[in-house]
Amino acid sequence: MGIIEAVGVTKSFASGPMHVDAVRGIDLTVREGEMLAIVGPSGSGKSTLLNLLGAIETPTRGQVFFEGVDVSTYNDTERTLLRRRRIGFIFQAFNLLPTLTAVENAALPLELDGVSEGEARDRALACLDLVDIADRQDHLPSQMSGGEQQRVAVARALVIEPALVLADEPTGNLDSVNSAQVMRLLRDLVDSRGQTVVIVTHDNDVAAQADRTVRVRDGLLEEYSAGPLRRPIPRAANW
Repeated sequence: MGIIEAVGVTKSFASGPMHVDAVRGIDLTVREGEMLAIVGPSGSGKSTLLNLLGAIETPTRGQVFFEGVDVSTYNDTERTLLRRRRIGFIFQAFNLLPTLTAVENAALPLELDGVSEGEARDRALACLDLVDIADRQDHLPSQMSGGEQQRVAVARALVIEPALVLADEPTGNLDSVNSAQVMRLLRDLVDSRGQTVVIVTHDNDVAAQADRTVRVRDGLLEEYSAGPLRRPIPRAANW
């Protein structure tokens, strides 16, 4: 079953008097419970495609179906609620609020949606425990390593119990050890919890952990590949 499906999706941007098609007529289905990697060179359109799947951008042409509903017709408020309640986002730059602790950052999506402070904190603590960072719950981002911050960001993405997690270069700011730890965490979420994850990456080692890979070039899907025999992720001694 497809969680999300793009049908003939094109996204154009104005560049002076010209229009640039960042994504050109892409068809793509993301299956429930899979890890899908979107790869391609810089400027290929892979991040724009992720933004279309996550209802951050609306297509110029084509349709995006989320859980069977055409969300390309949604207005700004409807798209905001969809992102807040059904889609978890993980970013390269972590995007944690510097004045909030780990647990406060993780709880923020729930509080923005009207969940009580107590319930939001309890659910955030459970997610911090899931990603093995609960012992840092009262630390500010400046007091944590990059890998720890990214695990808090994963907890924040999971706290809403999303149907879909979208990760844009989630290991781009991490060293090889922390990158492997974050990827093992995301892989375990797919394997043990049936979480659906889509990752945009330029890193072949990251893409090798996915169940399926699509390659984007010049705004077009160039190829699909599947990897039933994934390369194992090295396990750090402290993970």
